[in-house]
Amino acid sequence: MGMTEEEKFRFDLTGFLVRPAILTADEIAPIVDQIDRIKHDPESLPVEERAVPGGAMSLLIDHPKVTEVLHDLIGPDVRMEGTFCVWRSKGEVHGGLHGGGPGQIDPIFGYRCANGRIHAGMVRVIFELTDVTKQDGATHFIPGSHKANFPMHADHMSLEAGKRSEFLATYECPAGSAIFFTENLCHAGPPWERETPRVAVLNAYSHLATHWHRLTIAPEVMAGLSRQRQAWFREPWIADFRTSPATHNTTDRFLQMEEPTVRLDHQS
Repeated sequence: MGMTEEEKFRFDLTGFLVRPAILTADEIAPIVDQIDRIKHDPESLPVEERAVPGGAMSLLIDHPKVTEVLHDLIGPDVRMEGTFCVWRSKGEVHGGLHGGGPGQIDPIFGYRCANGRIHAGMVRVIFELTDVTKQDGATHFIPGSHKANFPMHADHMSLEAGKRSEFLATYECPAGSAIFFTENLCHAGPPWERETPRVAVLNAYSHLATHWHRLTIAPEVMAGLSRQRQAWFREPWIADFRTSPATHNTTDRFLQMEEPTVRLDHQS
């Protein structure tokens, strides 16, 4: 179905979008259990499930409620840039405010909207696996900073109490929600304020023609994915004109190949 007109308006205006509760309780539970083990007892898992995006969390790679948004924000040719999971205890920080401002002209992170279409260079998706309130310390944003034409001013780059920007915003959502944001949006992971941990998976997606992160997924984890999901990590190119007609880097082409062609940088 794609994004609604309201969702497009909100994303273009603020730079982020919340889709609440796209995962069921039965989908959330095994992912939370897997992340708990990854962080605290990885040897209790099969080797192919000891890191993202293997095991139960592999369903997040191409969840239909996610891919339909990515197709509207990036286009039909999408690849997965990278992924990581978090298990943040009270007081733990994930990073200060960064991004936003004129960096949006960078073609990797670039954000544009023309002829009724959004073109976002890189989109990150946060899967919140526990309930989140605005007081908890989940990801924070400076809405609209993805389109700012001036550098982010120091007065708006603090997460300290009493020094926070009047523009700083966050969200609340039930467990199983997906939060989409353009990578150029100024964002941060402030201290987690709740006794129960924050459990989340963060995936990054970009156009098939671009590549920002070096792929570091272990071969065993990649081998444990279905071929359909391995295709999300195929090499970044659109067309090969050494053939006639030109070969296009489609999912169907990848699935028809006999041997996996996903390259891992630490193997090259």
